[in-house]
Amino acid sequence: MTRYFRIATAASLLYGITVASSQAQAAEPKIATEGQGISTVLGADASAVTYWVKQPDGWHVVTTVGTNGADNTYTESRAVARFSAVLLPGQSQSISVPAELGKPQSTLLIRRVADRIEVETNSDLVN
Repeated sequence: MTRYFRIATAASLLYGITVASSQAQAAEPKIATEGQGISTVLGADASAVTYWVKQPDGWHVVTTVGTNGADNTYTESRAVARFSAVLLPGQSQSISVPAELGKPQSTLLIRRVADRIEVETNSDLVN
């Protein structure tokens, strides 16, 4: 259990760094190793940190998604949500961030492919 708290703390720190950054990222899959946080920008106003740990019932994948103001500063309307899933080989999880009407939403796709976890962004991955 202590391991979860250490990883969650590291993920929170990475999240803060990601929110401060406004650089766009390519939609190429990133490979996450166990306990390594993967930072992902989900459009201009949201970002995510994903990590996983191996457990007897599968690989536990945790993603924390946060929104920030248009100028990348803390606002009272900021929202943070945490998603978790237990993924077996061949399974995936998708998380989408709503967008303005008529604009594509950002989607984060997390897949377990054999012995690795892939994290990818793309508005066309999920309907």
